[in-house]
Amino acid sequence: MIWAFFGGYLIGSLPTADAVGRLSGVRLRDEGSGNPGAANALRLGGIRLGITVLALDFAKGAGAVLLGRALAGDAGGLTATFAVMIGQVLNPWYGFAGGKGLGVAGGAASAMWPPGLLVVAPIIAGGARLFRAAWGALIGIAALLGLSVLWAARGWSTWWGVVPDDTLVWFALTVLVVSGPKLLSKVAGN
Repeated sequence: MIWAFFGGYLIGSLPTADAVGRLSGVRLRDEGSGNPGAANALRLGGIRLGITVLALDFAKGAGAVLLGRALAGDAGGLTATFAVMIGQVLNPWYGFAGGKGLGVAGGAASAMWPPGLLVVAPIIAGGARLFRAAWGALIGIAALLGLSVLWAARGWSTWWGVVPDDTLVWFALTVLVVSGPKLLSKVAGN
């Protein structure tokens, strides 16, 4: 389990958004919101940069979960989810200040619980359109948590994801605990 954590943290800490931004002539940490995430990349560098950053974050999240599951089963995947998000949010390359972890959470969901991602992604997008991005993400995380309880209680298929049990709830709680504080501070600051 320890290797799932360290592997996930290492993957999450890779400064991929910063590197891709610099290759595109955009300094994500110094411009816009200063957040090395897909939303800032989209605002500063356009759709191509935004999608590239999001795709890399998704790949990091999914890769960490697959590594964790290979090392220690579903519990290893959950551990790696926590670690990849912590690596993204508390990034040592950025003085332990990183993004909000939502891109890697989406990637982790694609490997842990694909149907949950398909249901929650439109909720986040709709919430962001109606309110603001941070509010949309908070609404989406709340929906993810509620949906995880229902999914686990019903034992519905997760396709290629984890066994549909309380691991889904722990996954949703992980996303809430790691991303929630940054999102709440963003909402309070706006």
